Amino acid sequence: TTLWMCGLPGYTPLELMDLSFDSGYVTIHNADTLARPRNLTIEEAIALLLGLDLVVQSMPPDRNDLKEIAQGLIDRLSLLANLPSRTRVDSNVNELIRTMITSAISKKQAVKIQYHSLYSDEVSKRTIHPLEFRVDGTHEYLWAYCEKAAGFRSFRVDRILESSISGPRTESFQSSNSTVANSITYSLQVFSRFRDVAERFSLDEMEKGSQSPGTSYSSQWLLRAVMASAGAVELTSPQEIRSHIAATASGLLDRYKAG
Repeated sequence: TTLWMCGLPGYTPLELMDLSFDSGYVTIHNADTLARPRNLTIEEAIALLLGLDLVVQSMPPDRNDLKEIAQGLIDRLSLLANLPSRTRVDSNVNELIRTMITSAISKKQAVKIQYHSLYSDEVSKRTIHPLEFRVDGTHEYLWAYCEKAAGFRSFRVDRILESSISGPRTESFQSSNSTVANSITYSLQVFSRFRDVAERFSLDEMEKGSQSPGTSYSSQWLLRAVMASAGAVELTSPQEIRSHIAATASGLLDRYKAG
């Protein structure tokens, strides 16, 4: 059984294309109607123009033939929609980097990247084995195996500053459970600013002075989050990070005294 759903933009279910099949031939009984399609609304025209612009940006640099075809469609559609200025999508993502990584995924190649980490606020170089792109909220992420972290990680695509092909991708990763092994279990004591603390540390329920457990994958993020809470919380464990926070706070106080 084959179900066909055909129609024009804005048509109701009672105004679908009238099709019939007989001896291998398809007959469209309302072809006259289809020969006079409805005009695009301004919203539909802009959506098509933005989509075409994204297509042009994602094309390889050597495919000028495809770019010319797409640009011709853009020019015709802009004229029909009476849009004199070019409608384009501005993205923080380097399209050449995305195109190169997409090619590396299809060819099973490893990639060297220069990445700006939000957790540690530093730029690092690492070799990754890209697997797929994912979208979470308003950001695009690259899911890959990272040799430096010895585990699978998500990289925000707009924070990848540089990329280059490293070689063939390995299929035998060291440990698919490394994210669990590298996780940090911590405990916080909350004193004030409960809403801010709940949002920063993703806590559900808390009371003043109570102990709230949590898990992180970055000691640098945990240090910065506790410091940013400005006394609203106290990290009670682990002791190593607690000592690091105390040393950092002491160093900041010494700078104020010296100033």
